[in-house]
Amino acid sequence: MKPLLNSMPPLVCISNYFETRYFFTWQEALKALYQSDRIGAELNRFIQYNIVMRDMLRQKGIEWLLDEIFTIVPKNSISPLTIRYITKYWTENPIADYDIQMYHIDDDITILGHTFHGLQGVRQHCEMTASMGFQLYCFPTKEHIPLENIHVGIIDKSYPKFDSYDYSDTRCYENYIFAQDPITKEQMQQYANIKQEGNYCMVHEHIPAEHLPILYYVGDGPYMVLATKKSQN
Repeated sequence: MKPLLNSMPPLVCISNYFETRYFFTWQEALKALYQSDRIGAELNRFIQYNIVMRDMLRQKGIEWLLDEIFTIVPKNSISPLTIRYITKYWTENPIADYDIQMYHIDDDITILGHTFHGLQGVRQHCEMTASMGFQLYCFPTKEHIPLENIHVGIIDKSYPKFDSYDYSDTRCYENYIFAQDPITKEQMQQYANIKQEGNYCMVHEHIPAEHLPILYYVGDGPYMVLATKKSQN
């Protein structure tokens, strides 16, 4: 689905591997998630990847937020196991003081004062590439469009290969980094040392402040997630 607007929040986003949808309130978005029959699978991501939800979680805590959610959708629509997991996750992983927002891959996103026209607009400006295999292979990107006062690099990792059929799969997990000075191989190594969560994702609650912003794309599907300092949005 085409996004309602190419804009920054306060729009609230829900997404899966087939579509991305935007809403003007988190309550409307939550109702749509419930109606899609995927609320159990998607609720934690909905909380983590929308600024408005993160702000409420940071201010009030997970138990308060879940109580608010269950005034909008039935509590029995989510399994007790999922509720316990979400509660445990946010108890053990206090929410960071930066923003994380989900976007459609065709959305305009503004990073360090520059507006990129979707994920492809980020890719075409990558000046340094680092690929994670048995070790990190880092090299300048041969073809890219340089920008003034902003520099882009990518740290990626190929999808797992389990048999001969998988070797034709060229998809990668993609983490994009941004700086105001040219990116060096040493910097790429420092970024590669950031903790990664599932699917080689560097966007989570434990990003060192000096490494923000970071943009992550899982390598497939219509959405990406951007972590930025609070002052940037």
